[in-house]
Amino acid sequence: MKLSLVVALSTLVLTTPLRAEPVPAPQPVATIVVVQTPAGLSRAAIETGFQQAAPTYRKVPGLLRKYFTVNSTSFGGMYLWSSRAAAEAWFTPQWRARAKATYGTEPELIYFDSPLQIDMTGTGEK
Repeated sequence: MKLSLVVALSTLVLTTPLRAEPVPAPQPVATIVVVQTPAGLSRAAIETGFQQAAPTYRKVPGLLRKYFTVNSTSFGGMYLWSSRAAAEAWFTPQWRARAKATYGTEPELIYFDSPLQIDMTGTGEK
């Protein structure tokens, strides 16, 4: 009886077609943050803040790349995330409130799907 059951199960396993559905990988997401520069905040102070913040960003789960940005009227960053969920885990309502309290203005946050990235440093398309 045991041998018949083993043979029957083996036959079932070996002859049943696999019906696995591919699980889509999370798509990378890019975000842009723009904060209007408060009166009296110098570019030097902004760049010092960037240097001080860099170690924090190296530890953010799902953050693939971060560019600190600044011009004559605003500052912020461009980010590449492993997924939208990773970005949303960072850009919480608490993050927004903290930015507004620190700089006196609501940060602008824009999400983009990023289905293709080109690395011009020599590693090619991703």
